[in-house]
Amino acid sequence: MKNLLLLVSFILFQFSLAQEITPTLDRTTIKIGEPIKYEAKIDYKEGDKITFPTISDSLNYHISVLDSKLDTVEKTGKSQIVQHIDLTSFDAGKFSIPSIVIQKNGKDFKTKALEIEVKDVEVDTAKNAIFPIKNVMGEKLSIGDYWNRYWLYGIIALILFIIAIILVVLYIRSKSSLSNSNSYKTPYEEAKASLKSLDAKKYLKRGEQKEYYTQLSFILRRYLGRVYNFSALEFLSDDLVRFISEKEDILPEDIQQFKRFLFDSDLVKFAKQTIDDSKSETYRKWVEEFVDRVKPLEIPQNEDLKKDQVTGENYKQFDNN
Repeated sequence: MKNLLLLVSFILFQFSLAQEITPTLDRTTIKIGEPIKYEAKIDYKEGDKITFPTISDSLNYHISVLDSKLDTVEKTGKSQIVQHIDLTSFDAGKFSIPSIVIQKNGKDFKTKALEIEVKDVEVDTAKNAIFPIKNVMGEKLSIGDYWNRYWLYGIIALILFIIAIILVVLYIRSKSSLSNSNSYKTPYEEAKASLKSLDAKKYLKRGEQKEYYTQLSFILRRYLGRVYNFSALEFLSDDLVRFISEKEDILPEDIQQFKRFLFDSDLVKFAKQTIDDSKSETYRKWVEEFVDRVKPLEIPQNEDLKKDQVTGENYKQFDNN
C-alpha cells in the first residue's frame, strides 16, 4: 500500500511538472521604458481547445504591456501557438514577470515567473544643461484645424437649426389652418368648403379610399354635431344613426342612406374593403345634398333676436324642401 501511494505521488509530481510552461525573454536587463519581448509557447494538434488569458495594459504594478498578439508556428513537425507580449517598466529595480495561465482542453498550464532588471537612465548634467520649463506657447489654428476639432458640434448645431425651421413652419401652418377653420361663420359654410377641399385632393383617382371615406364621414359627422349641438365625432355609427333618427326634420330616406353610408365607410376604414368609385361618387353627391337639406334657415337680424348660446348663430328653423 505504501508503494502504491509513492507511485501515485510520483505520477502526480511528474504531471504537475508537465503543467508548467517556460516562457522566453529576448533579454533580462533593460533601461527604463525600453521594450522587451516575452514569448510563451504551447503545443497543439487539430481538435485541441486552447484559451489564452486576456492581457490588459499591465501585468502588475511595475510591468506594463505595450502590445500583445497570438501567432501559430510549425517547427520540427510540431504545431505551436505563441503568445507574443511586448513589455516594459517605468521604474528602476528588479521586478518579477508573473505567471499567466493557459488552458488546454480544460486543463491549466502556468508559465514560469521570470525576473528582469530595469536600470535607471543616468543624465550627465555637465554635458546636457537643464533649462527651465518654457511657458505654453499659443497655437495658430487654421480653418481645417477648427473643423477637425469641432465638426461634430457644427453638425449637431445644423441639425438643431433644421429642426427649429421645421417646427416654425409647422407652427405657422397650424396657425393658418386654425385661422382658416375659424373663418367660417356657420357649420353649413364650413361643410361646403370642406367638401370642396376634399374634391381638390382627388383621393379616389389615387386609389386612397380609406382617406377619402375618413374625410367624408368626418365632414358629415362634424356638420351634424354642430347643427344639433352634440359630440357626433365620439358616437359609434349605430348610436349616431339612432340619434339622427329621432330628429323630426330629417327625411326617412336620408336616415336609411346615412346608415348605409356609415356602414360602407367603416368597411373601408377598418376592414380594408374596396367600394366602386361610382358608388363613392354617389355618396359624395348625397352628402352635399343632405347638408343642403339639413341647413338651418337663417333668421334676419333684429334687436329682439338673441343668439344661440352654444353656436352663437342666428337660425332656429330647418327646411327639408
